[in-house]
Amino acid sequence: MKILELCTSDGVGGLELYALRTTQALQRQGHEVMAVVRPGTMLQRRLHEQGLAHVTLARRSRALPLLAAWRLARLIDQAGVDVVHMHWGHDLLLAALAKRWASRPVRLVYTRQMALSRAKADAYHRFLYRQIDLYLTITDKLLRQARQLLPLSDERVQRLYYGVPAPEPLSDADRRVLRHSLHIPERVFAIGLIGRMEEQKGQHLLIEAVQRLRAAGIPAHATLIGPAMDAAYEQRLRREIEERDLREVVVLHGPHKSPMEVMPAFDAVVLATRMETFGLVLAEAMRCGVAVIGTNAGGVPEIIEDGATGLLFAPEDVAHLARQLEHLARNDTLRRQLAAAGKARADDLFAEERHYKRLAAVLLGSAMPD
Repeated sequence: MKILELCTSDGVGGLELYALRTTQALQRQGHEVMAVVRPGTMLQRRLHEQGLAHVTLARRSRALPLLAAWRLARLIDQAGVDVVHMHWGHDLLLAALAKRWASRPVRLVYTRQMALSRAKADAYHRFLYRQIDLYLTITDKLLRQARQLLPLSDERVQRLYYGVPAPEPLSDADRRVLRHSLHIPERVFAIGLIGRMEEQKGQHLLIEAVQRLRAAGIPAHATLIGPAMDAAYEQRLRREIEERDLREVVVLHGPHKSPMEVMPAFDAVVLATRMETFGLVLAEAMRCGVAVIGTNAGGVPEIIEDGATGLLFAPEDVAHLARQLEHLARNDTLRRQLAAAGKARADDLFAEERHYKRLAAVLLGSAMPD
């Protein structure tokens, strides 16, 4: 069977990277895979760099993509596509029209990666969702939302957690080299926060938490990794670092092409987002054997069992975040226990090899294997 991965988003976040990894993984499994993306996007560049088969599809109108849908329908027919796997909500109409206009039967499978906020049962959405053969959610919370808010039968909605790759094994010497490469001093409690620099991601919370830790006598050091999506917010972060006299202990690293490679450098990885649908960075850090702290909101509590495989803190509560970090900084035994238990949980639930085996099965119309 031939699989078409559809994602015309011009974003640079986890959704687009998941489309890229899915194209790679399914091709490695031996499936015939082609991606359809918007020209000039990060996703298109990365597909080109890695030599992955892809076609660009320009969209003049997001609201009424008639010409793009007609072109996609012709591509489905010419390439003999059997299943279209979608990633971005704005591609739903595009794919639905293409399915109706294609001459050959094609299955539509949509992986929903964002929370749902309202019911969608009007005539327009009933048309869209009639075209979808399978709706995949990345958390149980999102599964319940979809079954409650969308005009889909329960059997057409299934949950499939993200998968993350197994990390390369590292020695203690390797970790020291990693810390040195990130300019992390010796004998500090090293904290990492990896994500786009924008207010909802909560980098400002970690900066204040580091100040509280140092006031309590804990030699905390934080590295903030990620692209600056909001110039004003980046300037705010730099100003706060300066005003709080944290220039030597809080580093704005900027983007990193493979963040998972540097996660073992940290004693703890924090996700401080106000509301994260999943929290992929936590699953990645857990597979790396690093202790994690995440916001008690969205899908994060499905990843972290508080006090067993990591720690949770109340959204936007700096004092609570600082206390949880202090627990780890002052108790090496607890930190190691949480890291080990977190790794075992992530290896079981979020292993990339298991995820793509299950995804391939449902894309091709089989039951999802255990």
